[in-house]
Amino acid sequence: MGVLDTFVEEVIKSPELSTVYVFITDKDGKILAHNDYTNFGSIASDHLTRTALQSQHFLSEVTRLKSNEDVLDLALPLLVAGKSWGTLRVGLSMTPLQRELDTLKWQVFTFAGIFFLFGTAAFYIIGLTMSRPLEQLSQAMSDLNQDSLPAVPEATGRQDEIGDLQESFRQMVLRLQQSEKGRQLAVSRLLRAEKLATIGEIVAGVAHEVNNPLGAMAFSIASLEKKAPQELIRHIGIVKGGLSRIETIVRQLSEFSRAGSLDLGCIKSDVFFKETAQFAVMALKRFPVRFTALDECVPCSLFLDKGKMHQVVLNLLLNAGNASPAGGCVRLTAAVADGFYLLSVKDQGKGIAAEQQPLIFELFYTTNLAGEGSGIGLAICKNIVEMHRGEIVVVSTPGETIFTVKIPLVTGEMNGSPEVTDCRG
Repeated sequence: MGVLDTFVEEVIKSPELSTVYVFITDKDGKILAHNDYTNFGSIASDHLTRTALQSQHFLSEVTRLKSNEDVLDLALPLLVAGKSWGTLRVGLSMTPLQRELDTLKWQVFTFAGIFFLFGTAAFYIIGLTMSRPLEQLSQAMSDLNQDSLPAVPEATGRQDEIGDLQESFRQMVLRLQQSEKGRQLAVSRLLRAEKLATIGEIVAGVAHEVNNPLGAMAFSIASLEKKAPQELIRHIGIVKGGLSRIETIVRQLSEFSRAGSLDLGCIKSDVFFKETAQFAVMALKRFPVRFTALDECVPCSLFLDKGKMHQVVLNLLLNAGNASPAGGCVRLTAAVADGFYLLSVKDQGKGIAAEQQPLIFELFYTTNLAGEGSGIGLAICKNIVEMHRGEIVVVSTPGETIFTVKIPLVTGEMNGSPEVTDCRG
């Protein structure tokens, strides 16, 4: 009995267990040892003890004491050599466990809240990182119009699906830019064609109504010049100069109105350049300038209207001779670059102001003084070059001006002609 009491006392005092009660019964349920000595010798008639004695198996259940404290009730049969000697009953308080569970619950809730906040923040940042480019792209697409086409979005360099979408949008804007340039060019050509048709109708009437009186006036002035006294000769010369200028303007307008058709044909580039240089030598004789010609083009075949292209180059050469100072140099060069045949005319004149350069190809616009130019020549040149699917560009600085005529080497359908000629020779 002393051993049992000592065992019960050690279990009660164990710091690892929150023991409420410990007792040992014999096989009949009589309490042989108890942490409460007042229960010594009494009979344990509770359900758990009786069940453990009968089943001889370890049992446990949670019960609530009168003090409303939950207890884990344990019943362990005492078997020696297969013979039952009684049971060991231990009641462990569940209050420490409940406190641990409550602490764990709050820790779980706290960490869950922290993880939720961090997760929400992370998803927000990730979502913002992904949605912002899409919002910017959506805004850019909403703002896309004819005025915003020149502003091409920059490449982002992203290697994901959003980057692919942004690059596709950028390529679309570039294609729209090209389409818009083509549309503007077509509109410009249409307006020029309408202007040409209008001028053609006007010139047809003007040439008919003006040329006949001009002829009569010229004949009359020539007769007067033979019979007029010396003091009137100077005045007659002024009248003859005015008539000559009127005839020149009417002729230029007639040429402009007839520039709507091309007589295309193949010609070797070296032959074309030599003929042009010969015409230039004769045309520039009346100017106190030096003329040089240099053909840097590998001989190839050109598909163009030779007469009209000669007219373009000679017009540019005459303008260059007129603009160059005495003793200056006018230079004609030919080359091939980027699929174009290039003819350049360079002079050493005072140059063309930057704000005037976009206007010099407009009809009747001239940088010369009043009475020194009609403003028709460059308009004729531009019209002829554009009918050849080419362009004419100008680069001008004080002391040097270069007009360059660019004619495509591979020319498709022009002026109704379906022929295609590879001009690379």
